[in-house]
Amino acid sequence: MKNIITCFAFIFIISAANAQDKSNAIAVGIGASANYYYGQGNHNFTKFEGSRVNYKLDGMLGLTIARDHNDHRTMIAGFGSFGLNNRRTIERIFEDQGYVTSATDQSASNNFYQLEGGLLIGEMLRISTGVGEQVFDEQSIASEDGIDLQKTSLKYYSSTVGFNLNLSAVALLINCTFNYGKDYNKTIIIPSAGLMFKF
Repeated sequence: MKNIITCFAFIFIISAANAQDKSNAIAVGIGASANYYYGQGNHNFTKFEGSRVNYKLDGMLGLTIARDHNDHRTMIAGFGSFGLNNRRTIERIFEDQGYVTSATDQSASNNFYQLEGGLLIGEMLRISTGVGEQVFDEQSIASEDGIDLQKTSLKYYSSTVGFNLNLSAVALLINCTFNYGKDYNKTIIIPSAGLMFKF
């Protein structure tokens, strides 16, 4: 994670030093989204399940590196999310990743966060990647790799592809995030939708 942040910060500083148009070079966005825990892509869910819906706060810090003929900006940007997953979602994460837990019940509110860096092309198309962590109450979990007696989180890589539909000072966000690797044995898919206020 340290290497990703260092690399992103270096690119951000170099781009800032080379930016020719200083007006509106920096973009900041703050918003909120609802996400739907779809899980593994090979699962075929035939109906909407309310227990799969969770909520998060979203943030963006972007630096303009180009503009098209319609003055739409392309930005190198950092994207952050902080949210809560309900107890049923935590149970599904353990099931999808092949973990067996000693806990008889999960907390109703389990923090997660993601930090990604990437591009926002034409102020519309987002492509980014980074890291994330799902936090839960301390418990023992077991998998094919062994037993962890005091586990409090699962770490993973995170990549997002999405669209920002700009409506003046507000953007409608439609994203699809893929979580994989590190403590995750299977890739899971989490689509989301929300609003972001731009400054």
